[in-house]
Amino acid sequence: MMTMLRMRALAVAALALVPATVSAQPYAADVEPLVRSSCIACHGARTVTPLNFEELDFDLTNRETFRKWERVFERVEAGEMPPRGAPRPDPVIAEKALDALRGALVDASLAARGPQRTPLRRLTRLEYAYTVQDLLGIDEDVARDIGQMLPAEADSGGFDTVAANQTLSPLHVRSYLDAADRALDAALQVGPRPATETRRIDYKASEYLHMISTGKFLGAGIVKKLDDAYAAFYDTGSTYTLHSASEGYEVPSPGRYRVTLDAYAYQASTPVTLTVYRGKMAGITASLDDLIGVFDLVDEAGRTITLETFMRPGELIAPSVAELLPPVDAPPPNHFAPDQNVDNWMGEGIALRSLTIEGPLFDTWPPESTRQLLTGVDFDDTGEIRLTKEPYEHVKDIVARFAPLAFRRPLVEGELEAYAGLAMPFLGDGQPFSEAIRVPLRAVLSAPPFLFHAGEAGDLDDFALATRLSYFLWRSMPDAELSDLARGGRLDDPEVLSAQVDRMLDDPKSQRFITDYAGQALRLYEIRQTSPDASLYPEYDDRLGQAMRLETELFLKELVAENLGVDHLVDSDFTFVNRRLAEHYGVEGVTGQYMRRVELPADSPRGGILAQASIHKITANGTTTSPVPRGNYVLANLLGTPAPPPPADVGSLEPDTRGATTIREQLTAHRANPVCASCHRTIDPPGFALESFDPIGGFRTNYRISGGMQQFGDFTVPLPFEEGPPVDSSGVTPSGDRFGGILEYKQFLLDHEVEKVARHFASQLLVFSTGAEIAFADREAVNRIVARLRGEGYPIRSMIHEVVGSGLFRRQ
Repeated sequence: MMTMLRMRALAVAALALVPATVSAQPYAADVEPLVRSSCIACHGARTVTPLNFEELDFDLTNRETFRKWERVFERVEAGEMPPRGAPRPDPVIAEKALDALRGALVDASLAARGPQRTPLRRLTRLEYAYTVQDLLGIDEDVARDIGQMLPAEADSGGFDTVAANQTLSPLHVRSYLDAADRALDAALQVGPRPATETRRIDYKASEYLHMISTGKFLGAGIVKKLDDAYAAFYDTGSTYTLHSASEGYEVPSPGRYRVTLDAYAYQASTPVTLTVYRGKMAGITASLDDLIGVFDLVDEAGRTITLETFMRPGELIAPSVAELLPPVDAPPPNHFAPDQNVDNWMGEGIALRSLTIEGPLFDTWPPESTRQLLTGVDFDDTGEIRLTKEPYEHVKDIVARFAPLAFRRPLVEGELEAYAGLAMPFLGDGQPFSEAIRVPLRAVLSAPPFLFHAGEAGDLDDFALATRLSYFLWRSMPDAELSDLARGGRLDDPEVLSAQVDRMLDDPKSQRFITDYAGQALRLYEIRQTSPDASLYPEYDDRLGQAMRLETELFLKELVAENLGVDHLVDSDFTFVNRRLAEHYGVEGVTGQYMRRVELPADSPRGGILAQASIHKITANGTTTSPVPRGNYVLANLLGTPAPPPPADVGSLEPDTRGATTIREQLTAHRANPVCASCHRTIDPPGFALESFDPIGGFRTNYRISGGMQQFGDFTVPLPFEEGPPVDSSGVTPSGDRFGGILEYKQFLLDHEVEKVARHFASQLLVFSTGAEIAFADREAVNRIVARLRGEGYPIRSMIHEVVGSGLFRRQ
């Protein structure tokens, strides 16, 4: 009793220390009774929690103070404080305190922001690439390369569209000029048409493969000569054998190329997999940049495979094999020993007959991008420009069409003359028209109206609204229909705007939104940042990694297309797999390498993003898993309630790869520190639930541990992994609900947390689309969106409609 009285006395004394601040902050008088009665006993000077009310003042103009009171509001409003088991505050006191604190935080939030919610923001690298692709009609791969010329976006931990986190430096300015030049190089191509060449590689006549198959040197004997082909086997997926450069061919000039492969299954009783890579040479092997094709071969009749891809000078095509296994009880051929080769090998293989590369390919010449850009200009039979009127008149016509598209609004008085006039000195000097016209076009592509979104405070005009909508759902400039509606002032009509949202979501360009949103909001862009330990997870390869990424993207696309509820993010009765991913998941009956929707049985651990292998790989380091990053992922990326960063003096956890101690045992010791325990009570439960999945998303009941290393002559090779301790994926939520694994944890989320998922998803859509973080003053608008969709189960397509129709989206 004396202790509680003393704590209350301390609270009164602490509040009395800041009389000037209290008098300047009227809300303090209503908040103080709640602090005194329910908070100070655990959050005072002599307690070990990070928050100390005896030191916390009420000055909300201080950013750090604001954040602390915001966190207090969140936790009290959610019922998380006081914690479970502690006496509940008087409802009248709590409601009065929350109302006062809410109003004060809103006022402080608005005052700190000023009249403009979204600061001036520039195009991101990705938006720039898509914009020059659509504006100039150039190849997507070329546009992507041009975007990569710009400085990388700052890693702020959020969306790269957020204006407050964007930077602009002299490096940006120089890069924009260089990128504009590269874009115009790609779009403006005149003169004689480049020759389209066809190179056919007949593998059975390959001198290189003959040397590889019969030589007596390191690496020899790994392909087998047949009457009509060369066969490659399970351990010969190395790319120094079959790629086009080994046959003396590399791409001479940039462009689209048609690749044709003639191959068949060899000695195979099951489907075997042919992979096709695009890359460059690195030493004696191919440095593979892209897996551009995966194909199943099912019999010795074989198949002819044709694909088109963009290729750069010096690049090569590398066919390879994957997933091929040796016969049961048969040792593999040893290509490190020249006297052991595959001549008598009976394992499954792939036989390559031929590889044909044709390109660069052109539908027309000059290309359509040039014809589209040079409005009103004719071309002669040699591809040279033929003017039909005075050169400067052509310049004005071209700029008059191009600049409004680039600026995403009509030109204002004087702009046409200002940009077109830049060509006059070059025309006067007798420069070729193709060089003179580049000058104003380059200036347009380097101008602020092109590089930045509209930045005037207040309601967006129709052109700015069309721009915001287009960059939200297409990551690029408005098309002709959207621009025409803006020009006619019709986007202010809610029905017209809603119809445009549906049209844009149904357009193939909406895949850009899916890819970029999943890449950032779900961190899918990080999927290649780790390389799984080959000795622990030998089943991982590029094909599996590619299927993982596609599963998540296709899943999100399906939720949007079918207007399914956000509860599907937690759990669903379907997912997307191909044969490779289906085998990884244990899903039966899937053949072929194309991704398709499959229904999941009720007892499947799959379903929802938390059961997708992409998420498991992103939240692991390639060797081990930890509940901490995975738990943080669930809190931050699904529920929108990220845990605060750990104190500076708290060490990190290092999982034991030898299997002597489990991560759960280490966490138990870690939580002995009360400061750590306060956060880990929310972090650990979702992290424990996800322990059922290994670093590449395989479902497991036991951890894998290293089998050690073994010396073979001059080589040291890892031994097969061993089975380690059992996995315990049970836990207790902060509310006291116990779960036995991932299925029960997902059910807990469905029963109690779906509205949090919906609120976070709506908030993320608003941040992604507007370029402004959700401030405290914006929360009511988010709550209205969530409330309107509550009775429908928070369908995602409807949520996109609500976001676009909201005042936050339609104001700058």
